[in-house]
Amino acid sequence: MTTEVFDETKGASSASEQSLGNKLIECPHCGLLQILPPPISGHSRLCTRCGNSFGRWAAGADTALALAITALVLFSLAYFSPLMAIDIDGRGQSVRLGSGIASLFDYRFAPLALLVLVISVVAPLGRVMTLAYVVFRARQLKLIPHLSLALRVAERLRPWSMLDVFLVGTLIALTKLHDLAQTIVGLGLWALGLLVATLAALEIAIDRQMLWDSLIWVRGDRVMPFSKSVSGCRECGLVQSSQAQCLRCGASLRRRKPNSLQNATALVAAGFILYLPANLYPVITVVSFGHRTTATIMGGVMQLLDGSDWPLAVIVFTASVAVPLLKLLGLSWLLLSTRFGIRARLIDRTRLYRLIELVSRWSTVDILVAALLTALVTLGNIATIEPGFGALAFGAVVVVTMLATACFDPRLMWDAAGANHV
Repeated sequence: MTTEVFDETKGASSASEQSLGNKLIECPHCGLLQILPPPISGHSRLCTRCGNSFGRWAAGADTALALAITALVLFSLAYFSPLMAIDIDGRGQSVRLGSGIASLFDYRFAPLALLVLVISVVAPLGRVMTLAYVVFRARQLKLIPHLSLALRVAERLRPWSMLDVFLVGTLIALTKLHDLAQTIVGLGLWALGLLVATLAALEIAIDRQMLWDSLIWVRGDRVMPFSKSVSGCRECGLVQSSQAQCLRCGASLRRRKPNSLQNATALVAAGFILYLPANLYPVITVVSFGHRTTATIMGGVMQLLDGSDWPLAVIVFTASVAVPLLKLLGLSWLLLSTRFGIRARLIDRTRLYRLIELVSRWSTVDILVAALLTALVTLGNIATIEPGFGALAFGAVVVVTMLATACFDPRLMWDAAGANHV
């Protein structure tokens, strides 16, 4: 349900413009104002210029709510049950979903521990809980002012929810340990696999734009009229007259992200600086019977290749070596092309931005492997694995590149090329 726009000072003469304003949406990737068609089951709604998806309606609210509740149950099972265990000469150790966080804190790697806490617990759990709450309350078809805030929180947590990456990291950790000790798969790992599948189904089931449009919202004494000076809300997509706050979700309303190019450039430069120590310094150190062996990211790739685990070696190399560098190079190209107002291949550059957004999260896999190994292999002189400075530097690379991607406003590419003047 939407609120009828009416300007008392202009009366019915502006009704057609107001109606148009209610139907318009701004593409967050190219800035094109367009009329969004109604959702149809099984069909995606795409930007007519750059192909960005506004959502794909696949299921109703009841299905989405059932999936969210199932995900919460599976999360509890995955968190409180052992993920895996090892046995070396009769001495065993097991880990749970949060064990790596405590181990990193014990080794005084607090920033890395906080990152693992956010991506493996806080963000996924917070997103599922807020989505379940929003879907449940929205079904009641009555005004609930804070629903828009809850949905904003859920959307902000989405890029940082990485249980699927955690699952891959757990499988890599199991593979790394099969030559060192007997490994045992716990109930928590099976629950984690089902949880990842359920979360994927939940993401498909929820059309985020349709969910925003379904909220009953009232903000302020009267709604401001649609006019030629409009802005599209980056959070909820509502196109409205330029003002301080979005009428629907209350987010700060700006035509473009403030200081987008400056902030993204600074973060990309920091990423290039941190990339070298992240790859040169050891990520983990293995201590076995008094003998210390260090391993960098590339060392871990070579170890997997020596063990004939080339599929996982390819995954680790791609996620931890190639992807961070390609992200930095890709963002550099987007920033330079925007600064110089290059008009060529705008659609391809927008697709490149979407690809960078998609793959950014997978660079955390090596950090999660280091956290799990640190928690699992703590058997004194027999075998102990400690985190290295390389893991801390690599975690910083991941964070700054994700922040750089979030800071960069792809609509500026189209603005600089003169595509959004009308």
